[in-house]
Amino acid sequence: MAALTAERMAQPPTPPRATGYARTQFMIVKIPVVPDADDLYHQREDRIDQALKAKGLGTVIGWGDSLGEARAGGSRRVAYTRVDLDVLEIEAARAELQVILSAIGAPAGTEIHYSRDGASVADIYAPPEWRLAQPVVYGIRQG
Repeated sequence: MAALTAERMAQPPTPPRATGYARTQFMIVKIPVVPDADDLYHQREDRIDQALKAKGLGTVIGWGDSLGEARAGGSRRVAYTRVDLDVLEIEAARAELQVILSAIGAPAGTEIHYSRDGASVADIYAPPEWRLAQPVVYGIRQG
């Protein structure tokens, strides 16, 4: 390991892409489950991943179903599919996600979750538009 000399400390830091490691940020897409329109083979996640990778914006790191409110008798149905993302630039990823989600027929109520200035916010799909940067408190959208 190279010694930290005054000369070395005065040099600008190595850009993340030069090291092969880029600082990434976490985002989540929540896609409501719509009866008779489910994505059994999870092709949406693949299309989201391909779109982000094609533009060098990030990747899908996982996905899963999330349960809704308890029904009478205590059972809970799947309410939405959650897609976890690792992105390089939130603003660029948001713009691309809005385009791809609209193109793949994401239902109304689809949400893109991210952080802005330390606050949790979400872009909400209300076709044909997106309501941008809606406040989220403890994972529940407020508005």
